[in-house]
Amino acid sequence: MRNISVGLVILVMASLRCVAGYLYADNSLKQNCMTYDYKTRNCSGGTFRAYTTLAQAANVAVAGDTVVLRGGTYSEQLAPQNSGTAKQPIVFLAYATETVTITGSTLAPAIWIFEKSYIHIFGITITNVQRWMAVLGSHHIVISSNKFYNANDAGGSSKTGLFFQNSNDNKILNNIIDNSTQDNIAFVHCNRNLVAGNTVTRAAHTLWTLKCSNYTIIRNNYFHNQYQKIGEIYDCENVGYGDVGYPKITILDSTKFNVVESNVFAYTSTPINASPYAGIQHAGQYCIIRKNVFYNCTGPAVDFTLYADEARNTYGNKLYNNTFYNNRFGGLSVSGVQASGYTFNKNMVANNIFYKNTFTQYDTRWSWYNELNNKPVQIITGRTADILFARNCIYNSAADEPYTIAYGDRTSTSNPPAQNLTWWGEHYPQLFLANLELDPMFVDTAKKNFHLQSQSPLIDAGAFVAVAMNESDGTSNQLVVDNSTYFMDGFSLLGGDTIQFRGQALNAVITNINYQTNTITLHRTMEWKKGDGVSLKFYGKAPDVGATENFVTPNDVTETSNDFFAIYPNPAQTIITLTTNNATTQPLRISITSVTGATLLSTESTESVTTLPIHQLPNGVYTLTVQSATEKRSTLFTVIR
Repeated sequence: MRNISVGLVILVMASLRCVAGYLYADNSLKQNCMTYDYKTRNCSGGTFRAYTTLAQAANVAVAGDTVVLRGGTYSEQLAPQNSGTAKQPIVFLAYATETVTITGSTLAPAIWIFEKSYIHIFGITITNVQRWMAVLGSHHIVISSNKFYNANDAGGSSKTGLFFQNSNDNKILNNIIDNSTQDNIAFVHCNRNLVAGNTVTRAAHTLWTLKCSNYTIIRNNYFHNQYQKIGEIYDCENVGYGDVGYPKITILDSTKFNVVESNVFAYTSTPINASPYAGIQHAGQYCIIRKNVFYNCTGPAVDFTLYADEARNTYGNKLYNNTFYNNRFGGLSVSGVQASGYTFNKNMVANNIFYKNTFTQYDTRWSWYNELNNKPVQIITGRTADILFARNCIYNSAADEPYTIAYGDRTSTSNPPAQNLTWWGEHYPQLFLANLELDPMFVDTAKKNFHLQSQSPLIDAGAFVAVAMNESDGTSNQLVVDNSTYFMDGFSLLGGDTIQFRGQALNAVITNINYQTNTITLHRTMEWKKGDGVSLKFYGKAPDVGATENFVTPNDVTETSNDFFAIYPNPAQTIITLTTNNATTQPLRISITSVTGATLLSTESTESVTTLPIHQLPNGVYTLTVQSATEKRSTLFTVIR
């Protein structure tokens, strides 16, 4: 039997004896010592430094040190006093499988990182504190595999959760972040930050917010907020820490080139007789929202909004290849504000699936909402210009149903009569272009499996979002497109997008984008012609519509064991055991993908029994694929904790 571990903690602990620079924090000790034995947890017979408090260990840790925290409950703040370097970060790490808990109702915050760099924090539980963490004027901070519970600030401060200001190049990875009295994650005036692989739930205000922050990537997370909204993207209006040299600031038209992709937006709540709570309240500029699945949002899944002053600039945004299902304020709401001082233009909505959303009235103040109640509303728009809906699937249960597009103003008592999608395409071709009214044929909506069945009419039915404006005979890697803001180069946080041309099977990775000149640098030379369509990587003749890209047949995806392999348990929590009848010594390729098609685990095994770690996967439905030299099979499994 083979146990495949991806846990950094295990790898680090296995090498403790031979790596210098380790010190310990152990509050079971009576005094500090230089002869700590980590096996017995006492101050005799060992060779390591050990301290009785987090503060003492954090005070002495310097670049290259790893501070190993022993199991126990610490009622004190973790505040690194020194910075690491790119090659020698300072690491704070929970010991092996021990539980390290920081708690205390007066900790505000429990983790304080002030003008530091290259600090990594792994495997700690922070619970029942006033505030979780503040990161001010810092860079290259990694917060990974921690658990944040119950940040209770009686004043509802915006600094209650994981709060970053003027901090760049940081990563929040594979954490559980649950239950704050304001915002679980907040970036104010920050650039190039990555939020990936987290399970983020319950916030009194919003699960995450980007305020006058740029080049942020939020990907492969699971979001569910039973209290209010999930995400916000907008400018800064009198926001910030408000102390210690980091004042509250107002900076408008300053939230650009953020990417939200491959996430699950599972639920938002709603108030009664107040504005609904959105999946994403969006007033950014040149931001990308793609490959996400939105379901069961009581407010609009995405709200392109305008209001004073933090949300005056909503332009250049790209909402493409998402799936919207069973949301209760339609899938998308578009502001109709036309007043001076507001900018709304060049927003594109393409290749999305809007399916079986509806309008449920929770606000009785507006007569128009009475009319819309229980109607099959997929999109609500207050404007007929400055946005384009192209090649989306907009469908409830039949073609040409009225109310799938709802146009009007909630304050008006004389909105135009409801029309169907065909009417909109004929009368406003500059607004609705080549959209589809088809059953997408998802695999299983009840189990939140939004892959397309092989006979789905949406396979290969998507539009190419960009067009090549120059030519290459195979000797160039400099591609000029009509609009490069559909793509990203990774912003130094990740690898760039993989793109593909119409009519080609080859693809290339973007290594740099000049958004001013629309010039994309590829990792290899390729051949293309002027006018060729450009898309993210796809299978088949064209991109699919929706959040997933189909590359398997129905026989490849089953929900039970098959004659090639079996998995147990299902549903699972922390591990899955895979058994196969592999009769050869050739390795099997094993992968786990999300409902949006993102690869979350990839490995090989020659064993008949393999254990796969899934403790870092959020709750949800996943596909496990096993491929040999002669066959490929997949099955669905669910993570429920």
